[in-house]
Amino acid sequence: MTDLPVVEAHLVRVTTDDRDRRIWVAATPRAEAVTAVLNAIPEGWSACLFPSRLRAVEIETLNLKPGEVRELRSTRPAPRPKMN
Repeated sequence: MTDLPVVEAHLVRVTTDDRDRRIWVAATPRAEAVTAVLNAIPEGWSACLFPSRLRAVEIETLNLKPGEVRELRSTRPAPRPKMN
């Protein structure tokens, strides 16, 4: 049996107890994305759906399995603040 390709994935913004914001992705129908992420994060954190949608090429690049939720992390270092 072959794995079915993911055709739908949605970005979810997560806010931690410390008010940090993180981006997660859910390979679920849009109506289930926030609930799927809430089930994966610690109790007390909040989540909301991003209004923008991922393009098919972006979804393919993430190599997700149906139903998978994952935190997205940047591989680039954060910009340094400019000193005056």
